[in-house]
Amino acid sequence: MDAAGVRRREVACVNFGAFQLEPPDPPLRSPHMVVMLRPWVNVGNVGSIVLGRLNRTFDGQEVGRLVRPGTFYDFTRYRPEMKLVEGERVVTTPNTVIIAARRETPPDLLLVHLLEPHAHSEDFNESVLQVMSTLQVSAYVLVGGMYDSVPHSRPLVVTGSARGWDAAPNLGGVQLRRSSYEGPTSATNQISQQALGNGVRTLSLIVHLPMYLQLENDFTGAARLLEGIAPLYGLGLPPPETEIGASQYAQVTPAVLKNPELAELVARMERDYDSKPGDAPQGNVRLAPEIEKFLEDIRQGGDRGGGADGAELPRE
Repeated sequence: MDAAGVRRREVACVNFGAFQLEPPDPPLRSPHMVVMLRPWVNVGNVGSIVLGRLNRTFDGQEVGRLVRPGTFYDFTRYRPEMKLVEGERVVTTPNTVIIAARRETPPDLLLVHLLEPHAHSEDFNESVLQVMSTLQVSAYVLVGGMYDSVPHSRPLVVTGSARGWDAAPNLGGVQLRRSSYEGPTSATNQISQQALGNGVRTLSLIVHLPMYLQLENDFTGAARLLEGIAPLYGLGLPPPETEIGASQYAQVTPAVLKNPELAELVARMERDYDSKPGDAPQGNVRLAPEIEKFLEDIRQGGDRGGGADGAELPRE
């Protein structure tokens, strides 16, 4: 882009709270803000994969990011990276990025790669809400994943909620189950509460992934989420991620059979899953102490909310 083009872009961009935003022209139509939150609920990169699919399907374009991400992020925890760009070394900085995607019919989409802040969370949340108000967002949709005591050999459970909708949204046969989880969470979860108070519909879809797999990219989990939002956004079924995920999970069974401890763990999870049809997993399968130790060794210190997901962070 030439100097004149850079100046035109700078003029077009406006600050809304902590974000610099280039409002789409023409305006988006009743947009849904589809959000993935890293690292808290993005295990298996499921949220990243879902937003990537939406971005490619609807040819999304970046329209905004934080002006000064260092206000919110500790760069000793989310590390900047040195990259070679056309032979020159460039430092890239982790950031929260907003992408606009237009569909043939409304609603259009705002895809937000939300990076959880380490500081000033209230200001961060208010800035996201300001963007929502400015662009007249009509629904806030959170997609993500968490580890749980569920087997890979059964359909993955999705928990979440739909609030503020006149009629329950069509989720393509994905049945939402209410989670009874209590414990630590992310301050960004207050965004959906405030959005609902502002008249914005909310929807959360959290897929529960087998805690013993720890796949860097869990395409079965992502496919399960895409199945849920497909009717809302006119996505084809089955999503391409389904076949990739099936291949991934098919490789797990031979490994299970070769490991008696893991085989016992999976068998217990299967019995618990089958004994409570329709109930959400609670992450409280009673395991023998040696199995618990084995599982802990596999998890390698991951936290209950998901922990770091290994995905590349959006950067400048």
